Amino acid sequence: MPELVLVRHGETVGQSSIRLYGATDIELSAEGEAQVAATGRALAGGRFDTVFCSCLVRARRSADIVLDTMGHPSIAVEVVDDFREVDFGAWEGWTWAEVRERDPEGHARWQRDGDGFCYPGGEARRSFVARVQAACAASIEARFAAGSQRQLVVVHRGVIRAIAARLLGCGFDELEQLATPLGGPVYLRSDGGWRLESAP
Repeated sequence: MPELVLVRHGETVGQSSIRLYGATDIELSAEGEAQVAATGRALAGGRFDTVFCSCLVRARRSADIVLDTMGHPSIAVEVVDDFREVDFGAWEGWTWAEVRERDPEGHARWQRDGDGFCYPGGEARRSFVARVQAACAASIEARFAAGSQRQLVVVHRGVIRAIAARLLGCGFDELEQLATPLGGPVYLRSDGGWRLESAP
């Protein structure tokens, strides 16, 4: 049965737990390394035949730690540029409280416009989702179609939501409440149709 494990990168030195770091290429913190190592231990004993990650260093480093902690045999980690997080533009590095305070009109548009919103000086939400989902088709789905059975993808919160939405056949906003803790995994399996699973 095909299985996809989507892992969010760990906490960063810039506090990704509270700050909007999308396009900013920022390193993992020691806490983040511990978070993804815990996921690696949870996956120990398993094997992946395909591994993808974002081009951003926090995702690449997280992928390496997961595989090392698993004791996984040597495998190429394939970087997919279009799996990078959304570009928050002028809001990069801000908290949501700072967005509300510094750009109340932009925050109101963000709440009102849904996937039609474009981050000021950054990326349109609709374009971001389309970019990630096209990359999903060209990498993850293509590899499953070619016979891959178990894939690991180490990326970002928004990217996980966009990939899951495509495979599950739902809207991006429908997965707003999808649990994606820093360093944590999301499991999907297919027996003719993809579904979310709660455990490895």
